[in-house]
Amino acid sequence: MNKVSKNIIKYLIEIVIVAFGVFMGVYFSNLNSNYKTEAEKKKALNLIIKELELNRELVIKEITYHESIKTQFDTIKENTRDEIKNMSFSYDNLQNISKINGFHGFNFAQIETTAFESAKVSGIMKEFDVELIQNISSIHKAQETYLKIGEKILDKAHKINSNSRIYDFLAVLNLMTNDLLGIEKDLKKDLDHTIDLLKTSK
Repeated sequence: MNKVSKNIIKYLIEIVIVAFGVFMGVYFSNLNSNYKTEAEKKKALNLIIKELELNRELVIKEITYHESIKTQFDTIKENTRDEIKNMSFSYDNLQNISKINGFHGFNFAQIETTAFESAKVSGIMKEFDVELIQNISSIHKAQETYLKIGEKILDKAHKINSNSRIYDFLAVLNLMTNDLLGIEKDLKKDLDHTIDLLKTSK
């Protein structure tokens, strides 16, 4: 074998070694990147599940409160005469209405969405399965709708003043103990369903 042939073989071997080294470097880099992505996905999913579980507890608390108010309010609504309903709103005039035990204002659950927003902003959400993304996005939308309705009812309550009527106060109570309560019950079911789905997808 002449000198030129030996040099060619030598260079070919060196190229193969370098190419193999590059290949292994890229392979392990991708492997490490995939491992990190999977770890981030698992972490994000766990945080979303914990957040949804917390939100469920908050919603259950408000359901209990609104149901206890509804029972009393329905009786008051039936027994309050029209002349009393048309009286101007004041705390003195409210004494004409039977007291609602346990009433401590127009409340709604302060839903958390930090884990969802973080997963979305960081880009890790797009690594999830399409169906999983749809389920998470759907429950997030349901929670946002609930918050918006809760805020609207609270805004109506804040606008009640001396120019308002007792009827206006009762109308806001009706929104809280009927419309909002119904939405809370639906949201609780949706949360139960989504939490179960997310846990089985882990």
